[in-house]
Amino acid sequence: MKKIYAILLILTMAFSFSACLEDSPKKEEFSATETASKKEETFGLNETAVFDNLKITATEMKVSHGESFFTPQSGNVFVGVKFIVENISKEEQAISSLLLFNGYVDDVKCEYSLSAAGAFSEGTIDGTIAPGKKLIGWYALEVPENYQIIELQVLSNLFANNPAKFVLKR
Repeated sequence: MKKIYAILLILTMAFSFSACLEDSPKKEEFSATETASKKEETFGLNETAVFDNLKITATEMKVSHGESFFTPQSGNVFVGVKFIVENISKEEQAISSLLLFNGYVDDVKCEYSLSAAGAFSEGTIDGTIAPGKKLIGWYALEVPENYQIIELQVLSNLFANNPAKFVLKR
């Protein structure tokens, strides 16, 4: 019985260690030139962050004043960022806007907004993706009308340490 517990402990530790390995995003490049710079990468619209298991691209940013039941507080607007997430691994991948995304508006933490998500009817960026398939959806925030910069930090999985930073200017 002690052997079984020891084996389970070793397997759990090995899995935890492998899940915490650095999966730093790299910018998908379409040219043959390489840069030797190790500075932190940021991504804009139509730039792709490539992780070991996912490719993540922000393709569009929209502002909405809401509709029907979904309206922002006075002085605020809804901002949605459309993402395409491609599973480049051999296993199903889970994407969660609540667990893998962090939003900052003008360097201030901003939480995901369910009301804002309702204003972008094409769907959220939540679900599972089969190998070789894509998920397309919106990450939505309620922000001050006079915002300047939105930064979205996106992790490739729950145990990752290095997010891709999408910096989107008004």
